[in-house]
Amino acid sequence: MTNEPGEKYTGSPGVTLSVTGLQVQVRRSASTWLELTCHSSCVLSDRPEYVWYKNEENIKRGSSLPVSSGSTDRYSCNLRGSYSHGSPAVYGPQRPSVSVSPSAEMLEGGSVTLTCSADANPAASYTWYKQDGTSDPRLLSEEPQLVFSSIQSSDSGNYSCTAENQLGRKTSEFISIDVKYGPQRPSVSVSPSAEMLEGDSVTLTCSTDANPAANYTWYKEHEDSPRASGQIFTITDFTAEHSGNYYCEAQNEMGRSNSTLLRITSSEKGGSSWSKTTAVAFTSVILLVIIILAAFLLIRKRSRPAERPDNNEASADQCYLAGNTCMLCVQHAKEQLVCCNGSQPNSSLTVGSIHSSRDHSEGHVKGNMEAMTNEFISLLFFNILESKCLNAIKPYK
Repeated sequence: MTNEPGEKYTGSPGVTLSVTGLQVQVRRSASTWLELTCHSSCVLSDRPEYVWYKNEENIKRGSSLPVSSGSTDRYSCNLRGSYSHGSPAVYGPQRPSVSVSPSAEMLEGGSVTLTCSADANPAASYTWYKQDGTSDPRLLSEEPQLVFSSIQSSDSGNYSCTAENQLGRKTSEFISIDVKYGPQRPSVSVSPSAEMLEGDSVTLTCSTDANPAANYTWYKEHEDSPRASGQIFTITDFTAEHSGNYYCEAQNEMGRSNSTLLRITSSEKGGSSWSKTTAVAFTSVILLVIIILAAFLLIRKRSRPAERPDNNEASADQCYLAGNTCMLCVQHAKEQLVCCNGSQPNSSLTVGSIHSSRDHSEGHVKGNMEAMTNEFISLLFFNILESKCLNAIKPYK
């Protein structure tokens, strides 16, 4: 029947035809078993008899058929005695296929769509996974298509999809997604250091992330011509002319990028010895200052006022009287200023005894550096005190 004019059978507005043939229904009866039932929406005899087919071969009669889950066979049913109106076959998914659009190079920032499809009846449902290293695949989507509206370098990797219905499940082969992108900003490392002695060697290494892999070129600041090419740049027999700022350029077919400047400097070979000499001299000066300070503190300690004797007189072998209130004292080449309020002049003390004490002191100028320094300071102060003593005792001679 048709609604086309001039044909044998026509109708208005046309004829609607619906087919109510046999269908196989799938129901899970256990964890690993399925039950297939032959069903028809047509009015049949009270007791219709069904015949089951496996891969188009007659295997059984009856209204239902048990099969194992995951079977790869095709099952269909028909009425006994009828060979032209059997049900469509039911079967699990075949291995899914994956298509990529666009199929050309995938550039970072572009749109990419992955499509999974498999032949199955009933229709299969789909799941997308990404393989990350050695871990289990990561679930991404449960749609037939996986869409990247702006694909990134991190999206590179291996993808697969599964197709599943009540009769089974199949997984596609992995498809590799390789996203192209230009070099990131390179980083530069230097070995052994960015400051060296003339004549040494220095190695600069440039590294970046890029796909495809980057090529490297080395430049010195304010120079147009490159100094070297390759990821590693080695300068042997470094001189002052090599000092300056260096950078590397990484480039591939997607773009290029420059590193930040790295300053390389040099110093003369003798610089290290000079530094050591300076350090030794500085340490010696510090030690000398400490020795002088210690001697000064010792002299100051011994210059504290002595206790007055009970008989209100200073001992003859300790002091030279200088007036009624103070005496300049010498004891074993170490001087003190002793206040002897109320003491009487002692004429038995003479300048000769001062020189005798000084001679005794000079005899001790020997030994190590510290002892010699102490003796030198003692003699210096003794000469000053001797002069003062001579002036102080003049009125008593």
